[in-house]
Amino acid sequence: MPQYLADTSAWNRSRHILERWTELTLRDELVLCAPVRLELLYSARGRREFRPFQADLGGFRDLRVDGWVTDFAEIIQTRLAARSAHRGPTAVDLLIAATAARHGAVLLHYDRHFDAIARVTGQPSEWIAQRGTLP
Repeated sequence: MPQYLADTSAWNRSRHILERWTELTLRDELVLCAPVRLELLYSARGRREFRPFQADLGGFRDLRVDGWVTDFAEIIQTRLAARSAHRGPTAVDLLIAATAARHGAVLLHYDRHFDAIARVTGQPSEWIAQRGTLP
């Protein structure tokens, strides 16, 4: 069964691709990692919204961030720097991409920075929808 690690950019547009999002969720193919969870929870507008959202996210399988992930994130950044492309992807983007690589997950996103990362890692990544078609 494939697993898709959805970046925050994909989560933020999930309402626009509800059929696909629902399909991935029902098939238990959508997974999370700590950097994505933390970015998503940051968007909560207070404790009333935070706790239920945190509980909802707890229903997704979690891909662990370990030493391999942090080491590989730095390797990705080094590879990007060799192309003078290291100033686009954020540290969180690098950790998310490295987590997906570690666990063999497809990186699901709506952010061109992940294309730059995939070019230097060769890892599978997929736009949640064609670039430029969603707000």
